[in-house]
This record gives sequence, C-alpha cells and structure tokens, in this order.
Amino acid sequence: MLAAELNFGVPNIDLPWSCGGTANPSCFVGHQLLVLFLPTDEREQAAEIESYEILAAELAGTDAWFLVVGTDDPKTSPTSSIPIALDPNGKAWQVFNKVAKGVNLDRSKGAVFLFTRGGAFHRVWSGQGHSSEVVQELLSRG
Repeated sequence: MLAAELNFGVPNIDLPWSCGGTANPSCFVGHQLLVLFLPTDEREQAAEIESYEILAAELAGTDAWFLVVGTDDPKTSPTSSIPIALDPNGKAWQVFNKVAKGVNLDRSKGAVFLFTRGGAFHRVWSGQGHSSEVVQELLSRG
C-alpha cells in the first residue's frame, strides 16, 4: 500500500526537492496544477524542460502552478532553472497513474497531469512533446 491519499483529486504525497526540502502536490489545491513527470532518458528530460522554459512567459500568464518530477537523485537531475521534485522509488508515479484511470502511461516516456482549481483531475498527456498543447489548454481554461 502506498503512503499517499488524495486531496480532492490531487495526490497527497511528499516528494523531496532536488535542492532540499519537500514538495506536496496537494498543497496546490485551489490553483490549476500541472505535474510534469520527466522521461527517464537524460536527453529527453533536457528537451522536455527546455520546451517548457521556452513557454515560461505564456505559462506565467495562465496562473497555473507547475511541478516537475524526476526519478533521479539530485546529483543526476537535469540542470535547469526549474526546481525538480524527486520520485526515485516511483511511488508518486504509481499514485498519479491511478488518478488517470484507463490511460496507458509509460513512466520512461513521462507524462503531464492537469488538475483544476478545485483539485479535480482534468487531463493527462502521455509522453513528452506536449508543452504547446498544454499551455493552449491552460489558456483556454482561463
């Protein structure tokens, strides 16, 4: 059994930050929340982070919170201006995967989860390369 529960639809699980401290996705209930699980390949991680960094101004205009989750320890996390929460044992992935019932997700390819301001699960994008689509979805939701 996982040591996590749901706060509305958002998983309530503590994740260590790569820079120290912890992050808990359920603390963001009340805001739109994007949770980006990075792919496991280091080059794909860097490309995915870069795609969101390029769209940072548009993301800022959506009033959404953005949580990036990696699998590795801080020594091997991608270098980025975006802080990375860590899920080295995969528990957070398991919990988020259950939220997206019926969707075939592959942890090695990553995924993006979107939750509404009220904490309800809204949508998941499987794999990487969806940054423009994600930002457009956020902009359309206001």
